[in-house]
Amino acid sequence: MKSTRVRVILAAVAVAATLTACSQEQIGAAAVVGDQRIGSGELEADVKEYEAAVVASGLDKSQLQLRGSVPQAVLTNVIAIEQLEQLGARKGVTVTETEVDTFLNQIATQGGQSRRMPDEQIAVNVGVPPSKLRDLVRITLVERKLLAGFGAGQDEASQQAASQKLAQEAATIKVVRSPRYGVVNPQSQGGADSYVDAGRFGAIPASS
Repeated sequence: MKSTRVRVILAAVAVAATLTACSQEQIGAAAVVGDQRIGSGELEADVKEYEAAVVASGLDKSQLQLRGSVPQAVLTNVIAIEQLEQLGARKGVTVTETEVDTFLNQIATQGGQSRRMPDEQIAVNVGVPPSKLRDLVRITLVERKLLAGFGAGQDEASQQAASQKLAQEAATIKVVRSPRYGVVNPQSQGGADSYVDAGRFGAIPASS
């Protein structure tokens, strides 16, 4: 059975990935975002939760469209959540639970589906453990509001200008990523060249 793939454009994730550094400030940290530490143990728990959700969904990892390995993809999203939450708080941008619910419902019923896709399935498709799905949706909405505040309109020029402004603002929240999870390629657009070094936890098993 073919899996339903949810395509959610998360520019925040791309921003976080391209701005991560290649050194580690604290021993035992998978990453440090601003003044917040993402511990390796915390990330390991998130990865295990995500992998359990993949198994429960009946999908094979090879069917997923992730950037890098599971640990890399989950870490990138967790970094994005933390970075955009901090930036949103700094700029006074808030998102209500009702807005999160509305956006989740839009994702779950996109494409004219007659049945609502479970949140767990959405989480698997976008690369986060189910417990962090609402956080990812929240920062996606924060990002949209930030872009609007930076002047993003319907035209491509204003959207590009706003995206550049968002990237500049996001860069003020320093991200230090452990090289054990790969060294990010700042020139990548999210393809196969996302990492210049796969790192200890970045190797993707060959398909059998």
